[in-house]
Amino acid sequence: MHRLITLTGAALLLVPAMQAQALELNVLAGGYVWKASPSGEIQGKATESPLDVSDKLGLLNENQTHFFIQLDHPIPILPNVRISKTALDFSGNTRANFKFLDQDFSGDLQAQVDLSHTDVTAYYRLLDGATQFIPLINLRAELGLTVRKFDGGFEVSGNTVTNGSATESIRLSEPLPLGYASLRLGLPLGFSVGANINATSYSGSRVSDVTADVRYQFDGLPLIKPGLTAGYRSFDLTLDDLKSTYGDLGFRGAFFGAYLRVGF
Repeated sequence: MHRLITLTGAALLLVPAMQAQALELNVLAGGYVWKASPSGEIQGKATESPLDVSDKLGLLNENQTHFFIQLDHPIPILPNVRISKTALDFSGNTRANFKFLDQDFSGDLQAQVDLSHTDVTAYYRLLDGATQFIPLINLRAELGLTVRKFDGGFEVSGNTVTNGSATESIRLSEPLPLGYASLRLGLPLGFSVGANINATSYSGSRVSDVTADVRYQFDGLPLIKPGLTAGYRSFDLTLDDLKSTYGDLGFRGAFFGAYLRVGF
């Protein structure tokens, strides 16, 4: 009898969640400007000294952009989809002496670290409507998989000790699967707070990309809901013998943006 009551209670909690998912059909599109601060170091090869991206390569804080579009639909067995593109491209000018990819650079040098990437995320919504019995509060969770494709790499150009001017570069373009999770808490007056993470670890290499934000959404228009967002993003990347390259890089900073939700 106790088990029956427990199962009945769980079923009653799932009903509003299923109803909320069944009724939701919308497209969300937006973007933000991210004041990203680079830190860490890279190595062209294991036998070379690590190069600090600020002191040795001259990289500074730069505004980066992020754009996204996502579709939430009412078909439970099919995942929802989000596509996003992040520009993460830093250039620096420095005067230094170091070795990169077996090339001895010396004097005035130019460096580039480009970790721009495109994400395709398939996810399922959880807990939709499960908190409807709590006044003024709405909780939403998402779990899924992200495939991230980098379009960039590392490059150093300038004078060398023996070969005049030269350019050495490493391209990063392989797709990378990441686990994805998100949690958002809706609050009164159109506000919400949330966070999401994309992360993976394999063969000594690691990726962790965490975003936390506050949103305000104006709900006074039918089917069209504009919103504002502000938050903080932290992206960490460790490379362990990826194309004979090593690195431990971080990019952190605040962002501000806007979005538009169309649907119901």
